[in-house]
Amino acid sequence: MGLLSGLLLFPVTGPVRGLQFVLEQIRAEADAQLMDERAVQAELMSLDLLYCRGEISDEEYEAREAELLDHLNAIRASNEGYGGGDDYREGDAW
Repeated sequence: MGLLSGLLLFPVTGPVRGLQFVLEQIRAEADAQLMDERAVQAELMSLDLLYCRGEISDEEYEAREAELLDHLNAIRASNEGYGGGDDYREGDAW
Protein backbone atom coordinates (compact mmCIF):
# COMPACT_ATOMS: atom_id res chain seq x y z
CA MET A 1 0.00 0.00 0.00
CA GLY A 2 1.45 3.31 -1.00
CA LEU A 3 1.72 6.40 1.14
CA LEU A 4 -1.11 8.23 -0.60
CA SER A 5 -3.53 5.30 -0.47
CA GLY A 6 -2.53 4.68 3.15
CA LEU A 7 -3.40 8.26 4.07
CA LEU A 8 -6.63 8.23 2.12
CA LEU A 9 -7.77 4.92 3.60
CA PHE A 10 -6.65 5.72 7.17
CA PRO A 11 -10.15 6.75 8.33
CA VAL A 12 -11.28 3.21 7.49
CA THR A 13 -8.17 1.11 8.20
CA GLY A 14 -7.19 2.93 11.41
CA PRO A 15 -10.27 1.93 13.41
CA VAL A 16 -10.23 -1.57 11.91
CA ARG A 17 -6.62 -2.10 12.99
CA GLY A 18 -7.42 -0.65 16.40
CA LEU A 19 -10.34 -3.01 16.82
CA GLN A 20 -8.20 -5.93 15.69
CA PHE A 21 -5.58 -5.02 18.32
CA VAL A 22 -8.22 -4.81 21.07
CA LEU A 23 -9.71 -8.15 20.09
CA GLU A 24 -6.27 -9.79 20.14
CA GLN A 25 -5.68 -8.43 23.64
CA ILE A 26 -9.06 -9.73 24.83
CA ARG A 27 -8.32 -13.14 23.35
CA ALA A 28 -4.90 -13.28 25.01
CA GLU A 29 -6.40 -12.39 28.40
CA ALA A 30 -9.20 -14.94 27.99
CA ASP A 31 -6.68 -17.65 27.08
CA ALA A 32 -4.56 -16.74 30.11
CA GLN A 33 -7.55 -16.99 32.44
CA LEU A 34 -8.72 -20.23 30.87
CA MET A 35 -5.30 -21.81 31.31
CA ASP A 36 -4.75 -20.61 34.90
CA GLU A 37 -4.08 -23.68 36.99
CA ARG A 38 -4.44 -21.78 40.27
CA ALA A 39 -7.97 -20.63 39.36
CA VAL A 40 -9.07 -24.22 38.73
CA GLN A 41 -7.49 -25.34 42.02
CA ALA A 42 -9.32 -22.55 43.86
CA GLU A 43 -12.57 -23.62 42.23
CA LEU A 44 -11.93 -27.20 43.38
CA MET A 45 -11.44 -25.96 46.94
CA SER A 46 -14.66 -23.92 46.76
CA LEU A 47 -16.50 -26.95 45.46
CA ASP A 48 -15.15 -29.06 48.32
CA LEU A 49 -16.26 -26.43 50.83
CA LEU A 50 -19.77 -26.36 49.36
CA TYR A 51 -19.91 -30.14 49.56
CA CYS A 52 -18.69 -30.24 53.15
CA ARG A 53 -21.35 -27.68 54.13
CA GLY A 54 -23.98 -29.84 52.48
CA GLU A 55 -24.94 -27.14 49.99
CA ILE A 56 -24.59 -29.45 46.97
CA SER A 57 -25.50 -33.09 46.45
CA ASP A 58 -23.12 -35.99 45.91
CA GLU A 59 -24.03 -36.13 42.22
CA GLU A 60 -23.42 -32.41 41.69
CA TYR A 61 -20.12 -32.64 43.53
CA GLU A 62 -18.87 -35.64 41.57
CA ALA A 63 -19.92 -34.22 38.20
CA ARG A 64 -18.36 -30.80 38.81
CA GLU A 65 -15.23 -32.31 40.35
CA ALA A 66 -14.75 -34.54 37.29
CA GLU A 67 -15.09 -31.51 34.98
CA LEU A 68 -12.60 -29.48 37.00
CA LEU A 69 -10.08 -32.32 37.23
CA ASP A 70 -10.33 -32.88 33.47
CA HIS A 71 -9.74 -29.17 32.92
CA LEU A 72 -6.78 -29.20 35.32
CA ASN A 73 -5.26 -32.22 33.57
CA ALA A 74 -5.71 -30.51 30.20
CA ILE A 75 -3.94 -27.40 31.49
CA ARG A 76 -1.06 -29.44 32.87
CA ALA A 77 -0.74 -31.44 29.65
CA SER A 78 -0.73 -28.23 27.65
CA ASN A 79 1.93 -26.70 29.90
CA GLU A 80 4.12 -29.79 29.52
CA GLY A 81 3.73 -29.62 25.75
CA TYR A 82 4.89 -26.01 25.71
CA GLY A 83 7.78 -26.60 28.07
CA GLY A 84 5.93 -24.88 30.88
CA GLY A 85 6.53 -27.70 33.31
CA ASP A 86 9.14 -27.44 36.04
CA ASP A 87 11.63 -29.97 34.73
CA TYR A 88 14.57 -28.63 36.73
CA ARG A 89 16.71 -31.30 38.30
CA GLU A 90 19.53 -30.83 40.73
CA GLY A 91 22.75 -30.35 38.85
CA ASP A 92 21.07 -28.90 35.76
CA ALA A 93 22.47 -25.63 34.48
CA TRP A 94 20.23 -22.59 34.59
